[in-house]
Amino acid sequence: MSSDRVGKHVLRYLVLAGMVAWQAACPSLLRGGDDAPAKLAGGAYLDVSYLWSNHQPANGTWRSKSTSAVLDQLSVNNATVFAYKDASVSSRWGFLAGLQTGRDVDGLVSDAAGESAETLKHLYYTNASYLFGGESGLLVTGGLIPGHLGYESFWALDNPTYTRTYWADFTPYFHWGLIAAYPQDASLSGALFVVNGYDYLASPNNVPSYGLQLDWQSSERLELKGNVYYGPEQAQTALEYWRFVGEMIAEWQTGDFMLAADVGFGTEQQATLPGTPRHGWAWGAAWVQWRGHDHWRAVVRPEFFVDDDGLMTGAQQTLGAVTTTLEYRNVPIASNQLSVRLEYRYDRSTGPDGGYYGGPANDLVPHQHLLIGAILWRLDTGSE
Repeated sequence: MSSDRVGKHVLRYLVLAGMVAWQAACPSLLRGGDDAPAKLAGGAYLDVSYLWSNHQPANGTWRSKSTSAVLDQLSVNNATVFAYKDASVSSRWGFLAGLQTGRDVDGLVSDAAGESAETLKHLYYTNASYLFGGESGLLVTGGLIPGHLGYESFWALDNPTYTRTYWADFTPYFHWGLIAAYPQDASLSGALFVVNGYDYLASPNNVPSYGLQLDWQSSERLELKGNVYYGPEQAQTALEYWRFVGEMIAEWQTGDFMLAADVGFGTEQQATLPGTPRHGWAWGAAWVQWRGHDHWRAVVRPEFFVDDDGLMTGAQQTLGAVTTTLEYRNVPIASNQLSVRLEYRYDRSTGPDGGYYGGPANDLVPHQHLLIGAILWRLDTGSE
């Protein structure tokens, strides 16, 4: 057996071992270490929106986007049900499982995805975890896990704005693999990722990829986070063809204001192109958020995404946007969270292949204006 296949099989066996151990521990999930009751919880999530485009493209598609990418029609972008139990000292096994559907879920399937993608895309994060040591001990999680790149989440409710940055849509929202997370102290924590690849629904090779995250909470106001991703994303798995991504994220809060920034770059040498050229991409975004009273928020977010080689977006282009968001957020009933958002964004795409779809012929135009309305709701019986 080749070293490539050995690496891939080791990853699969580790994940399988975690899931088998979870099944073996299921009888104890309903009790803690000292007969303390386990805290089982569950809930649901719903994301409905309408994106109006000034260009009214016939195909109703927002080019170079995978989330909230349907224009000029009412869309259910995400509908999810889930159940979970947190690992703790009194009940060391934890789990998370869920099912999802919607337009954003459809966007998880890329052109490189395998035959099973249309089925697997409906799995929400589904994994088992075990806590070693005390409450601040080593937490190991295996199965379908969240990616660590990017500032924004797959659920729009968890983000300052409704639409995500271009970079967020070209980060992995999901992985098959393992996370080992350990808080060094109250201010510093780290996590190591061993995963199946950048696109969790594709399998270009049999070698695992790796990720590292360091999170430094320097004070109650300032948090700095560094992310690295390194692994083979092509059939050729020699080290010179591995993809590297690095980013820095900063968040600062004071009073009613929050400032955040995400900058980084990626690079990958192309094994199948003449001369094996090295392609690269870079991005940057900043969020300025104001919270008014208990329910209102206003956000401004400028961003750029440089993809001169077209490796990520499939088009040689530089994308830029400015997004403004007004949100009303409330907790109408215990364990329920409701968000109503109104958003305007201006997008511009330049470069040899740049542009957005527009008009009855879906011609490419260099810029677009979007007006967006969205309703987001989450039920979580484990929330206070």
